[in-house]
Amino acid sequence: MHSAFYHLLVIQQQQSNDELALHRAIALAEQYGSRVTVFQSFYKRLQPIHHNSVSADNELAGFIGQFRQDILQRAGRLTAKELQLDVVVSWRESEKHAISQLIEQRDISMVITPQHCKRNLLPLLANSLEHYLISDCELPVWLVKPGQINAEINVLACLDLEDNPGNNSQMNEVILDISGELSHNEQQLHVINCYSAQHCTMSLPYSSQSGFEPLPDIAKQHSDKLQHVTRRCGIPADCLHLQDGLPDDEIPKTVQSLHSQLAIIGNNHMHDISSALLGDTAHYLSQHMPCDVLVIKPTPGFAAAGR
Repeated sequence: MHSAFYHLLVIQQQQSNDELALHRAIALAEQYGSRVTVFQSFYKRLQPIHHNSVSADNELAGFIGQFRQDILQRAGRLTAKELQLDVVVSWRESEKHAISQLIEQRDISMVITPQHCKRNLLPLLANSLEHYLISDCELPVWLVKPGQINAEINVLACLDLEDNPGNNSQMNEVILDISGELSHNEQQLHVINCYSAQHCTMSLPYSSQSGFEPLPDIAKQHSDKLQHVTRRCGIPADCLHLQDGLPDDEIPKTVQSLHSQLAIIGNNHMHDISSALLGDTAHYLSQHMPCDVLVIKPTPGFAAAGR
């Protein structure tokens, strides 16, 4: 089992697809024996009528107890297995801060949350919690979209093979590892890499021995890289997709053509202010993809989570 599935934090946001996020977490917990923590914030919505009174404390404790019982009953309807499931209710601090503290205090390895439907042109205009999860949280974040929960998932692993041997290489390996875990057979895993063949130059490469040289074959270079990084996974050639174009355009089109239920992408620009102002691929894809999106980060923090 990949360490990312060790302890799942499921965020409930009182949305229509809350049940789908819980269902997804339960399905993963059944498959990997994961621990599950369900989180719900009632910040600025749950305030005792009379502060520092016994009746108010009892009313608050009753409400929280009933909510926890409802979550346990919902989870019980989704599985017949005995799961390690905990329920955390927060109301004293903001949702984002409470989740950040929870991740620091517990050995959470992955966050699962329903996806907000509202689309924004700039990441900074996105929902505050969603922006935190995609750009600031170091853990993998599974964004659940409305739709069917299937036992078998058709996965599209989205690699970045640009020349960045550090973060990109690490993320590509993690994306492939997690994709392999989630795919029950080789036909359920597809891999895509996008590149741009348009290179503007004012001069041709020149060698003192051979003179002017032809421009490199960009497509072949990326094809060779794609085959190299996926060789250890044994992925069939017809499941490797090399697309000339921007990831923002090509990945959603490939998801639709393959009927993928999950796209796994990396976010290598988590704290980059230029990405926030000019556009961020991870935010854009998370909002424009018709399927679930799992965002992987370039930090190794989750790999060291409890096993």
